[in-house]
Amino acid sequence: MTNQTLDSTFEPFGTFYDEPLDIQKHGLDRQEFTSDQKRLTELFYFPCEIYIECPPGLALILVASSRKMNDLRTFPVRHNIKLRPGVYFNIIPLSIPLEWHLIASETTPAIAELPSPYTYQPVSVPFHVRRILDCWFVKRSKQCRLSKPAHKSYEMIYVYEGALDITLSSGTYSLHPHDLILYRADAAVINVDTDCSYLTVVFDVNQRKALHILEHTFHCTSELQQILWKLLIESFENSYYTRTLMVCYLQEALLLLMQFYETISHQTLFTDNSSARNDLLSEILVYMNKRITEPITIEEICHEFYVSRSSLQALFKTHLNSSPKNYLLNMKLQKSKELIREEQYTISEVAYKLGFSSIHYFSRLFKKYFNTTPSAYSRKIAENQSKQSSEHSP
Repeated sequence: MTNQTLDSTFEPFGTFYDEPLDIQKHGLDRQEFTSDQKRLTELFYFPCEIYIECPPGLALILVASSRKMNDLRTFPVRHNIKLRPGVYFNIIPLSIPLEWHLIASETTPAIAELPSPYTYQPVSVPFHVRRILDCWFVKRSKQCRLSKPAHKSYEMIYVYEGALDITLSSGTYSLHPHDLILYRADAAVINVDTDCSYLTVVFDVNQRKALHILEHTFHCTSELQQILWKLLIESFENSYYTRTLMVCYLQEALLLLMQFYETISHQTLFTDNSSARNDLLSEILVYMNKRITEPITIEEICHEFYVSRSSLQALFKTHLNSSPKNYLLNMKLQKSKELIREEQYTISEVAYKLGFSSIHYFSRLFKKYFNTTPSAYSRKIAENQSKQSSEHSP
């Protein structure tokens, strides 16, 4: 999450002020900038104090206190900002395009490249409940057996009182008070005990990939119980807003289930469940390879596979002795050598095709990994092919 400029965490970088600065009184120069990119590759640096003033608009400031950039932070720009001498910074526009003013005694900043491009990631959720097709509450005073046909939507069953067994193609699950299960596209046989009451919700989400929490029995916390109770209460009403609230409550309940499932998965992922670890890692590597020509982020991978950043880091460190970011970067650079050998693209086209922000950044990383520049590597390939061709010519 973004930090607050009003918080003490911003003090190492600077302070804020409200009234626009009188540049003539202070003998300063004002420069106007327009920012329209949420992906940054460099930071500015001034040896003197500087002032940043933004007209109406939304923006973040990315700052670091030294060239090493170990303390890289983002803060919202909601006031005019005064930065201390030597602070590295750049502006991330949330309203595009964004015009902002830089006030300083010097007009030309030094520029330092980021260790890796910074891409702004807004707060988002991995899925959305698109609609609730049906929601009903059942209270059975006698034992009964119910057969439910398969359908393409999701179905959630939550037991309030009593007990029931539900048989799916994957097995039979027993639910007791405050237990819950979700399933999809499967026929079900439900055996209900005496004096059993339960809630059933049928719904759709806005993604094709199935939710990963299906066919697991969850025992609901008191927080989750209250949310499901609100969902039940709203189901008895009949207005546009109460139906919207039902969707919100269901969304909240599913996200809490995912959070709980992630916690449990992280605990078991690195104990004795080597098969699950290998399967998950294999799926992630296939996903990376398929999207190698796209500027994907670690956050996107976490959303795709419903894992936290810390779990993903631990998985790669344990099995590949690398971070996900470095492993993805290595894949892209290896792919760049392959594309250069094919001689179908220029160096700039290779960099762009693999999602690098600039040819300069791509060349610097290529030199760091392979101890040669992309241009030199391309010339060497051409020379070798020319030599082989002359050797085979009559």
